Amino acid sequence: MVKGGKVSSSAATGKTPAPNTAKGGKPRQQEEKAIDETFEPLKLDVKGAQTAVVCLRSTEDTVLIRACDSLFKFADKSDGNKLMLHEMGATDILFTLTHHENPIVQRNATMVFGVMAAHPDIRRHLRKIDCIPHMISLLSPEHEQLTNEFSVYWLRYMCNDYSTKSQVLQLNVLQPLIRLINETDPDIKFNSLSTVDRILDDFNARSLIRELNGIEPILNNLKSEYPQITETVCNCIQKLATDPFNRAVIRDIGGLDRMIDFIGLDETKDVHVHCLNALANLLEDTECLDLIQSNGGLKRLMQFVQDSVVPAVQAAAAKAIGRAARKPQNRKIFAEQDAERAMVFLLLGDNDEVRIAACQALAVMAESMLSRETIRNNDGILTLVQMMQKDNPRLREFSTLAMSNLTQSNPNNIRELQDQGGLEVLIRLLNDEKDTTKAYACVTLANCSTDQVVRTNILEKGLIKNLLVPLQASYELAQAKAAMVLSAYGIDQKAREDIINNQPIIPHLVSLLKSNHDEVRRNACFAISVLCIEQAIAIEILRHGALEIVRDLNTSESRKSKFTEMALQKILDSHLSAKYSYLGRLESNNITTDGFYDMGPVRDGGTFLTIEELAAEEVNDRRPILLLYAPEKKKSSESKEKLGTTTTTTGRTAKTPKSSGKDKDGRSSVDQSSRSKKDKTSDKRDVSEDKKPTEKDLSGVTSSNSKSGYKPTADPDFQMYLEEIQPQIIRVPLSEQISTLARFVSEKMGGTISPDDVATFGYEVAMNQLKAELHSNVIPIGRVRKGIHAQRAFLFKTLADRLGIPCTLTRGNYNRAWNEVILGESSGSVRYPAKTWIVDILHEPGRLILANSSDARIYTILS
Repeated sequence: MVKGGKVSSSAATGKTPAPNTAKGGKPRQQEEKAIDETFEPLKLDVKGAQTAVVCLRSTEDTVLIRACDSLFKFADKSDGNKLMLHEMGATDILFTLTHHENPIVQRNATMVFGVMAAHPDIRRHLRKIDCIPHMISLLSPEHEQLTNEFSVYWLRYMCNDYSTKSQVLQLNVLQPLIRLINETDPDIKFNSLSTVDRILDDFNARSLIRELNGIEPILNNLKSEYPQITETVCNCIQKLATDPFNRAVIRDIGGLDRMIDFIGLDETKDVHVHCLNALANLLEDTECLDLIQSNGGLKRLMQFVQDSVVPAVQAAAAKAIGRAARKPQNRKIFAEQDAERAMVFLLLGDNDEVRIAACQALAVMAESMLSRETIRNNDGILTLVQMMQKDNPRLREFSTLAMSNLTQSNPNNIRELQDQGGLEVLIRLLNDEKDTTKAYACVTLANCSTDQVVRTNILEKGLIKNLLVPLQASYELAQAKAAMVLSAYGIDQKAREDIINNQPIIPHLVSLLKSNHDEVRRNACFAISVLCIEQAIAIEILRHGALEIVRDLNTSESRKSKFTEMALQKILDSHLSAKYSYLGRLESNNITTDGFYDMGPVRDGGTFLTIEELAAEEVNDRRPILLLYAPEKKKSSESKEKLGTTTTTTGRTAKTPKSSGKDKDGRSSVDQSSRSKKDKTSDKRDVSEDKKPTEKDLSGVTSSNSKSGYKPTADPDFQMYLEEIQPQIIRVPLSEQISTLARFVSEKMGGTISPDDVATFGYEVAMNQLKAELHSNVIPIGRVRKGIHAQRAFLFKTLADRLGIPCTLTRGNYNRAWNEVILGESSGSVRYPAKTWIVDILHEPGRLILANSSDARIYTILS
């Protein structure tokens, strides 16, 4: 074969070579095999985040790794960068890359994705996609450490939201978190503990941590060299210690001693506050507190509180002690360690927050009687008085709170408060800028009212006029406590005089009856009940509408109480005319005096009118107003001594009507019955005039400055009746006195009337003649010569009250009225229980009808 003699097939055939044949006639197939398919790497200078986000869609791992690395550095700079990436659509792409099969890509994507969760707007988006289960799966040990770190970092921020906490807890996240707590990397520790701390906000998580044996791994990090980790551990323990079973675990693993030891380390003082906050929950448990005491830890804690130079630590310790002292058993343990002295010591410092915390602790400790004495013996009263005068309003508030508890049922502390000049301070605090301070000052002043000497001193310093401010406060507690002060001091005559002289007190007190706050209404009702013993005050209470308000309260199922009922009773008892109009009944202990009148029943929605208002009306055809007004001249003291008559503060004679001076045989004793009824009445009138205003004053009938100028004239006929009947009932038993008086009343009112003649008796004509003669609708009872049930019962009651005969006055329908008495029966040496009788003063005057009998029904009810 010749070299080069070989020809191509095309040439042999005579065909023209194809155009794509290589030069020299080489075929194309051979040329393609010679092509190099490799791409020379292109180095791009990426200057924008948008380009890096686009690179996240690359299929090349190297590009993804570098893009994620760049985006991590960019996102970690600021929240604005994170939001920018999110708006570019990076969040969803990054989450997809966290599923990547390449662990490096997955790691870098997780780092960026974890950092993105720090922005709240991005977290809102993340809650809408189902990403939590996958992120929890990245916490497993099969993944890289950085993947674990930034997955838990992502969870830490996601658990800021309560809904996420609950969802994460249901996915059993606590087990991997507890594992990560034991990692050596401090970042993983911190992020894991922070996530646990936030999940522990859910109460159910606290028991799950215990079941997974996670308390000890948390506690083991207490002495970490990183303050952030230690602080987070303390926060976790603080939440875990709210569960009693967790407290038992902490106690069993020596957690209490470790925490006390930690507080004693000077190099960890920056975290002592957080440790004390955690210890506070543990100290509330009596078993924990007892264990600390037995190990000497409580004594070390007390010493540490006083020796510390960090105010925040001292304040935290005082708060912890104050919280723990809320249990009586714990207060006893603290008392054994002189905790009261330590708290008083803290008051001597310069830091207000420390002093406020100490005041709070003293306020709690002062709930113990023993602690009250200890605090006083350690100059606590003096120091608190000084605190009550400081410029800091919160310090004044809590020092006053402590003082209110210290003075409760403790005369020694009350006297000490007075000796240290605290009374003036308390009265000034009634005008404090904080309503709570006003309230606590009121409580303290109310406590002081139990000591008569101190009470007098407080009143002399102007208590009453300074009560106006708390009474008008917008804070319900201040209003309630101010009303309580009025009831506490209302028993004192000097206080009642001050109330009369400070007119705005009464309207503000009455306005509290309308409060929606139960305690305010209750205290206002009680204060009114106390103050109504002073009839001048009762006048003002009535004039400002208290009666109508209290009546409305008693018709409400939700607001009615024993206090509203008592207030209504006391108001009515202070004004018998109003009581008879509203209730239609006066009891035997309701003693009528000059000024008592019967205007008739007050209908639903009607208003009770004063005698002035009634007298100012034109003469009309309505029923007349019966009035008792028969003042007598005072008897000389010589006459009183001669008669030997004694009186009581109620205006009755010392001879009580109930016993009626009877001996064992039911007869009146000579000594008691020998007293002159007339002189007894004189004495009673003297007492009522000397000691308290009569009802005429309450009604305003004799007021010289009254608006209407109405002045009733004396009723000489009634006085003559009284002088005439007195000799007839001397030295006779009570039953005969009643019958005699009944016949007397019947005689003066037109005599006996048969049941059939009542309707034709014609008393209305006589009444109209009297009104025309007097030019008034008000008629003195002594001027009435013809009357039936209502007029006779009125006269019987008013005469009986002057004579010391106990009886009631009851109003019925259709102008009916009657009197009831209580009498006992005896036969030989046998005494029978007392019974209630109705006095007949109309049909058979002097007859006693057994109450609730058929005869009684006939007498009281119009058939």
